[in-house]
Amino acid sequence: MTIHVSEFIATAFSPEDAEKINPVISQAVADNEVVVLDFSGITFFTTYFFSSAITRFVFELGPEMYDKKFQVTGLTEVGKTAYTHSLDFAREEIELTEEQKLARLEAFASEFGEG
Repeated sequence: MTIHVSEFIATAFSPEDAEKINPVISQAVADNEVVVLDFSGITFFTTYFFSSAITRFVFELGPEMYDKKFQVTGLTEVGKTAYTHSLDFAREEIELTEEQKLARLEAFASEFGEG
């Protein structure tokens, strides 16, 4: 199923953007379809958007199934960078042990004054 992202959102930027496109993507996944996300016409991107809307499926499906089910097209160079960063982070995170995840969270909290 090809999803023309610009039919649902004008940017791939905010939490609200992710919330608008999530049901469409989730339905395609539930229908066991290959999901082709066409970002043609979208020019504003954030890693947060990709993590919230797309690469979360790396955790839900596993990296191998994600690669089989998802294709992303029509990204600008900035979009490719943001998507790749989000995808790389998800792939790295899924491989960490619970202890490593906790250490990463503690380091993050310490760095930003939360801990």
